[in-house]
Amino acid sequence: MTWEGAVSTTLDEMFELIEAMNVPEDYRAEIIEGEIVLNPQRATHATIIRLLADDLAKARGRMAPILWDVRIDFPGTLNGFAPDLALAAPEAKALPNGSYRYQDIELVAEVVSQSSRRDDYGAKLEVYASAGAPVYLLADPKLGFTHVNFQPKKGAYSDVLTYAFGQVFTLPGSGIRIDTTDWPRD
Repeated sequence: MTWEGAVSTTLDEMFELIEAMNVPEDYRAEIIEGEIVLNPQRATHATIIRLLADDLAKARGRMAPILWDVRIDFPGTLNGFAPDLALAAPEAKALPNGSYRYQDIELVAEVVSQSSRRDDYGAKLEVYASAGAPVYLLADPKLGFTHVNFQPKKGAYSDVLTYAFGQVFTLPGSGIRIDTTDWPRD
């Protein structure tokens, strides 16, 4: 669901508009290329995020800066994303508004849903690569695959590894082990 009714010049103004809206409880709001986008959160989606966060916490510790649905402003035209999951560098600190600098993000992950498919495989893939996010993990419960994009160069990821749900793999660069054996399918 997208909404383009208001003309705003800054992400802060657009997020103030979102806060004033009556966003349904089970929806996540973010701004993608200047559009306010609302995506529903489902049980499959939430389970994969939780299991992925568990793997990150096992590797980095319970107090690691593991973020979900936290605003991160990315370069480009009005890109205030709230990734399903992000891992910030251990020394990263939240900004006064509670968000994080995109330069501090080591991993960003999105769980693809029917309503987010176009953005997750399109605009977000391009923006995360342009921002230099070292790893962009896409979990697609409909197809049953996880795509690990890495090595961002000149606005694109030069490498991608694909794993079927049910496999255990290690993230490039960090050595973090990801176990998808229990990840549900849509």
